[in-house]
Amino acid sequence: MKHVIVMGPRPDSAGGIGVMMGHLSRSRSDKTQVHFVESGGAPGARLGRLAAFGKALLTCWGPVPEDSAFHVNISTRGSTWRKLILTGALRVRRRPYILHLHGGRYREFYRDLPAPLASAVRSMFRNAGGVVVLGSVWKAFVTEVMGVTAEKVHVIANAVPGPAEVPGDRAEPVVLFTGKVTRAKGVIELLKAWKSLPDNIRTRLVLAGDLHDPDGEISRLLKDAPAVTTTGWLSGTELDEQLSAASILVLPSHAENLPLSLLDGMAWGLAPVATDVGSVAEVVLDGETGWIVPVNDAETLAHVLESLLLDPTKREALAHAARDRWEEFYDIAQYRDRLDEVYEQVT
Repeated sequence: MKHVIVMGPRPDSAGGIGVMMGHLSRSRSDKTQVHFVESGGAPGARLGRLAAFGKALLTCWGPVPEDSAFHVNISTRGSTWRKLILTGALRVRRRPYILHLHGGRYREFYRDLPAPLASAVRSMFRNAGGVVVLGSVWKAFVTEVMGVTAEKVHVIANAVPGPAEVPGDRAEPVVLFTGKVTRAKGVIELLKAWKSLPDNIRTRLVLAGDLHDPDGEISRLLKDAPAVTTTGWLSGTELDEQLSAASILVLPSHAENLPLSLLDGMAWGLAPVATDVGSVAEVVLDGETGWIVPVNDAETLAHVLESLLLDPTKREALAHAARDRWEEFYDIAQYRDRLDEVYEQVT
């Protein structure tokens, strides 16, 4: 059995990568065994983060089981700098590694790097035994910009668990946003769109996530936005309760890779409304399994929300189609098998 050492955020830590690694940790395989090593990027005291990074570096350099491979999660900024050092140690030790690209703004991050750092990052990608990306748009980036050969790039979309059956008693069409409540997630446009809806159509909007509002604009809009509930951070069980009660999942982000909140909504049978960022348009087929709206366009977002609130038949059809698409492509039960195929190719 191949031994895989997964480096990055610990399972179930904050953020999309941590959540995905939690799902991976609970998956089962008779081909590979995964072991998780925190690489120092988790929130916390600097000393603790340095200690975690030191342990990860020792893991890369020290003894490992025979037939081991390293699965290295990578995002922007500090994640990349840590992984440059870790993968450098792996290359010296001639140990195979897979890069798993998650950052939704990685293209912009890479574009702004000084030439020597950009060259080092390209070398890290090119020397990987494989690169896992979340959609075809990222495959194009890795092959065309990073220079990785196409046969080494594997598209494996994120995946999530879901309920065995979708709740059937959603009397009120609640609109749900899940994630960090911040400008970058399109919350300002969402609140403007919500306020502009006719009073006789507007139901209830739930913002499920921590508020990050350094300039205070979201807070100002919340004071005047009717029928909006903010929940703060939610546990997994509490989030499931919100998903079970909602009918529409809205995610008007400015940038994403492949957001888990979108997949959660599809798994729970919500009609998704999202912006065309990252790999979203590969998941949401516009007009078939949800609606795609332009980034930073409150007027179009309001129009789409109004049409779904007014038309329960259309809303339910999109929700059913979204659930079917999740079952076919984004169910966590299939995720480990896809990763195992990549692990088996890296020796």
